Amino acid sequence: MPHSVSHSITFDAARKLLDLRIGGLVSPEDAVWIGEELRAAIRALGPDVGKHVTLYDASGVHVVPQETVELIKSTLDNPAVRALWARKVAFVVTTALARLQAQRLREVRADIGIFDDRAEAIAWLMEP
Repeated sequence: MPHSVSHSITFDAARKLLDLRIGGLVSPEDAVWIGEELRAAIRALGPDVGKHVTLYDASGVHVVPQETVELIKSTLDNPAVRALWARKVAFVVTTALARLQAQRLREVRADIGIFDDRAEAIAWLMEP
C-alpha cells in the first residue's frame, strides 16, 4: 500500500538543528517508521545528543488521526526516547486543528514551541 505521507530528515551541524519536514496524512504506522528514522538520525549525532534542537515542520499536515497523536504522545513519554530529547523542540503547523493536536503533546513535554511560520520556529530554537 503506498504511503500518503512524505518526509525528509536533515541535520544542520553548525546549528545542531535536526529538521524533520513532513506532509500528507500521517497514519500511526507512518509515525512509527518516521520516528525510527528520526531516532536513528539523533543517535548518529553522538556526543551532540541532547545539545541539538529539533524542528518538526508539519506545515504540510492539516490534521492527523487521533491514534497518531496518542502514539506520538506515548513515544515522547517513553524513558528510552526521553534520553534522546533535544534541548528545544518546535512544531510548525498551519491549521487550527493541527495546532490543537500539537498542543496535546505538551501534556508530556511542556516546553514544546508551536509556530505558524518556519523562520519564527528556527529563530526560537536558536535562542539560548
